[in-house]
Amino acid sequence: MAHYIDARPPTLAELDRALHALADEHPGRCSLRTIGRSRAGRPIRMLTVPGGPVPVLVHGAPHANEPIGIASVLALARIAVACPAVRERVTWHLVACGDPDGVALNEHLWSTGWDLSVVGYHGGMHRPAVHLQPEWGFPTPHYAMRLPETRALKTQIDVLRPALTVSLHNSDSAGAFYMTTRRHPSGLPELLAHLAGRQGLPVTQMPMDCIELPSPGNGVFVMPPPSAPASAGTAEREWTPAGTSSIHYTEQHGGWGVFPEVPMWATARLDLPAPAAVEILDDAARTADRLQHTVPEGDSPFAASVREYRLIMPLMARQIREHPVAGRDQDLVLLVPARSAGALRRHVDALLVDEPASRALKRARAEIDTVFRAWCHRTETALRPRTLPLARTAGYQVETALALALAALPSTTVASEGVRGG
Repeated sequence: MAHYIDARPPTLAELDRALHALADEHPGRCSLRTIGRSRAGRPIRMLTVPGGPVPVLVHGAPHANEPIGIASVLALARIAVACPAVRERVTWHLVACGDPDGVALNEHLWSTGWDLSVVGYHGGMHRPAVHLQPEWGFPTPHYAMRLPETRALKTQIDVLRPALTVSLHNSDSAGAFYMTTRRHPSGLPELLAHLAGRQGLPVTQMPMDCIELPSPGNGVFVMPPPSAPASAGTAEREWTPAGTSSIHYTEQHGGWGVFPEVPMWATARLDLPAPAAVEILDDAARTADRLQHTVPEGDSPFAASVREYRLIMPLMARQIREHPVAGRDQDLVLLVPARSAGALRRHVDALLVDEPASRALKRARAEIDTVFRAWCHRTETALRPRTLPLARTAGYQVETALALALAALPSTTVASEGVRGG
């Protein structure tokens, strides 16, 4: 397994070369085609490895700051091409990067190595606002699809009607967990424990993103169907979702789906009671609001993210107040403020490119940088993060995809054949 996985995620150019090389070297086993283009015109490629009658769709980089899935899809492509047993009953449809424009703004983080510090990562990381995320752009009765990246993947789901869609996400820290659709096989908690254990990864007991979700077992959480948007008054104060996801859309066609989340960093155990967490988030939201008002008017690729972080922190604080047991010891309480300050600093840096002599921007940048570094230091001190090697994290995602594909076969369950197949 490990020799199929690179030491770091590929850049977009490296990914394109690797996919074309697979298609050129093995024309009888796989085919590569462009299924769409991004808003900036970048190609979205899908490698198909034909085999059995069960279609499985796997896609990476559902969010621009989650590159582990890119490495996982590339490794899975190499394995599917090389191993007849992997394609015996499954036809694989592999989209390594679902948001190439967002990844283009992040790939400098891993282009020379895979050892990311808190300051380096949060200072250079870009996560688009939710309405600009292809993964959350699928249509609902309350949301019309807007993004060409989403349209490209939606078209494939419409045509292929996959029995299973695996959207490869990665968190910053904590442990591994699954988010799945209401339609899912039994045995996912056992599979998660087995595969995470194989790679020495902890299983997250209660991720911040899953506090209000039902759970069929340890580390597995069922995502609800999309609901109507919140009232305008609430939307102005808290983050609200946009559309629905690729796995929800797959479920509408009779399939099911999973987000196999895996951490980028191994971290120390955090001791953060709910009241202290709420205080941190409330203070960070006030500080972010004040810092945003120091920045002169201007637009950049990072402006929407800056505004969204300001809405995410009140939502997190409310969830923790309402669920204090589940809300304690949450790493994101420290990470999201650092993301917020990093996004604002990057926004100001983009404005300075156009107005390098602006004293107001320089003053704002200096104040933001002081807060950013303080919040990063707090995070570094509490979590002591160490970048996990891709052999373990991408290896976990690849093994998950292979095991879940077995579960998508008729009369097969994850708990039996799927775990042994891991």
